[in-house]
Amino acid sequence: MESTVIRIGGAAGDGVQSAGLILAKSLSRNGLYISTYNYYQSLIRGGESWYQVRASENVVKNQGSGLDILIALNEDALNRHTNPGINEGGASPLSGIAIFDGEMITNYKKYQNIKYCPIPLRDIALKYDKNSLLKNTVALGATMAALGLGFDTFSGVIQEVFGKKGKVAELNVSAAKDGYDYYLKTYGIFKKLHPVNRKLYIASGGEAVGLGAVNAGMQMYFAYPMTPASSALHFFANHAKKYNLFVKVTEDEISAINAAIGANYAGVRAMTGTSGGGFALMSEAVGLAGMTEVPLVIYEAQRPGPSTGLPTKTEQGDLNQILGAGQGDFPRIVLAPGNVTEAFDLAKEAFNLAAEYQLPVFIMSDLYLAEHVETLNNIDLTYKMEHGLIAQDNDPNFKRYEFTESGISKRAIPGQKGLMHNEDSDEHDEYGNVVSDEITDPKIRSLSMEKRMRKLETYKKNMPPTNAYRADGAENLIIQWGSTKGVVEEIVDDLIDEGFSIGALEINHVYPLNPDIAGHLKNRNRIIVVENNFSGQLNRLIKSEFLVKTEFIGKYDGEAFYPDELKARVRQMLNIQYENVKIGGDK
Repeated sequence: MESTVIRIGGAAGDGVQSAGLILAKSLSRNGLYISTYNYYQSLIRGGESWYQVRASENVVKNQGSGLDILIALNEDALNRHTNPGINEGGASPLSGIAIFDGEMITNYKKYQNIKYCPIPLRDIALKYDKNSLLKNTVALGATMAALGLGFDTFSGVIQEVFGKKGKVAELNVSAAKDGYDYYLKTYGIFKKLHPVNRKLYIASGGEAVGLGAVNAGMQMYFAYPMTPASSALHFFANHAKKYNLFVKVTEDEISAINAAIGANYAGVRAMTGTSGGGFALMSEAVGLAGMTEVPLVIYEAQRPGPSTGLPTKTEQGDLNQILGAGQGDFPRIVLAPGNVTEAFDLAKEAFNLAAEYQLPVFIMSDLYLAEHVETLNNIDLTYKMEHGLIAQDNDPNFKRYEFTESGISKRAIPGQKGLMHNEDSDEHDEYGNVVSDEITDPKIRSLSMEKRMRKLETYKKNMPPTNAYRADGAENLIIQWGSTKGVVEEIVDDLIDEGFSIGALEINHVYPLNPDIAGHLKNRNRIIVVENNFSGQLNRLIKSEFLVKTEFIGKYDGEAFYPDELKARVRQMLNIQYENVKIGGDK
């Protein structure tokens, strides 16, 4: 697929991310599909940081491997991203043009296959701002020129971004135009992109989860800030007034989840969100929701652990934690969107599932998906809100935890007439009466446990089919879950073009696993599970559930998979027998 990859490199505090978002918006406004990658450290200022944007006339599914244009905002960025000996996380070095300030950056080594394009970014910026803060805008203007794109669309994005700052918008437009003109006059077009007359929308994974939750009727959000789940919190906070939301930043994660449980118990659609370290504090309350059978949606955005781990990097290492959260056995549902559009769709689905089955529903993301921006494809804003089984006022036969065949009982909202009952964290009978105060009733305990667990069997009968990508008749199968979807689809396309017989199975309903997966696993020469973790957490689940032999490719260096590195590993496995191939770390 023909695409262009642009990277803006600098240090934290240089405006790398904001410049990247302006670039992504500008390319999208030209009718191009985009996908980005946000790479940053936990320092407020300093350290290595970069923002990558991939653009194409066709749908792009990941950040890409090659690098066509580099905007280097400091000397380290120029040297780092042009050096062919550096392969950070699987990213390929530059093979194209480098845009930088030639007067400020003079100590660099020149490599082959790179056209160096120094531009007096600071001097141009000083014409409009004494602190040269507009140098990023100058560099973006030069990039638009290098891509042969018109200036007007880019100018419109700048005016939108800085519109509330009055004259600042005008100064940025002027500085960008000078950069645009300087590049065209000095170097000419590097790679012509062709605008397409269509309207596209972009969002990050966190924003998409937030928009999906609002579309599903969410009214309250409780959270304590933690990267990378905070992207959803920012969305809710920024749009609280517009969507009439109650957004509460609690004193800790324990308060957040218990407040969400209380709101849902009272009949309000509420949600909480955090990352792995914060979720560790929520585990006890997850059990409370399981025992009281209160609907609850939890957004869990993963980052590397254990403990604080890598606060600003990505991983898929929390599945075991989610499946084991809360002591004892109780049902839960785990969803894991593969891209931004799925993040929107599954957030909507999560609220209906929680209401229908009266249990905790998890939306599992990770830093890569939560904080990268991509084009939204065909989002559907229609929504039918399902409330589940709600008892009628004065129902003489009401039993809050009735032992039903489906495992689902009618629930009552506090204040409904004639439906007073007990809801307790202790084991209880059908009416909610505690069964372990004076003497434990083992029969009731067994019936209550079986009743709750039957919900999963009921849910399995109604699950949507598992999506297969070009897998019909394929001899080999890649299984993925969550944010690896885009990179797996791209390498499947490439390997098929190379003559391999291969397809993919895309699991976004992670737990319980859909029984239809068994059919997809039949008659395959090799089954390869790809995950962003060390131990193969989904791989273990698949092997134990379906009793099949699999091979595993894991990555655990804090970065997302790049297409070229993953394709090389899969190609190697298809040609040579391996039981385990891991990328990153010491193995």
